[in-house]
This record gives sequence, C-alpha cells and structure tokens, in this order.
Amino acid sequence: MTYLDVITGMQSIGLPCAYHKWSQAPPLPYTVILHDDNDDLMADNHNYQAIGNYRLELYTAVKHPPTEQLVEDWFKAQRLPYEKSSPGLLESEQMFVTIYHIQLIGG
Repeated sequence: MTYLDVITGMQSIGLPCAYHKWSQAPPLPYTVILHDDNDDLMADNHNYQAIGNYRLELYTAVKHPPTEQLVEDWFKAQRLPYEKSSPGLLESEQMFVTIYHIQLIGG
C-alpha cells in the first residue's frame, strides 16, 4: 500500500485528502497525509523492504468521534495498524486535529 492508496481510501469515505498540505483547504472535515521517516527492513547489506512511517491528520470543526470512527474503520478494513493521538484544539486555526500514525510497507 502507498500513501496514494490512503488518499484514495480517505476520499472513498467522504474525507478529502492531500499530501503534506492543501494549497486551498476544503471545508472541514478533511485529512492530510505526511511522510515522517523510514524504518526500512535491511537484509544482505541493502534496503530489502521499504517501510514508510506516515502521519494522517484529521481536521474537524469540533471533536467528532463518528468521523474518527470512519477513518479507523477504513484502517481496520485494510488491516492497517495505527496509533492515535488527539492533541485537540488548534487555537490559531479554530479546528480540532486527530493524528493517526501508520506504517506503509512498500510505500
């Protein structure tokens, strides 16, 4: 799976998604996916399997568990493990953020 598959998946559940940032953000809720770093599997002195660490950020006008559940259900349907954190309200933007940390093998 690649980050492009995640973008398509978010769009399929009704959440617009962009890589890194929006040039002009759509109405809330929406998502952004970012590449953090790699934890590639090494073997025989080379990178054997690409493993990318990504962060999917969900932005909402209010804390909205049903929207979070949509994202989590999609991850579960893809058998994609995730870690979740909820930093809460972004005062400067007047929106809430929920962050999902995922690893994409091959992507």
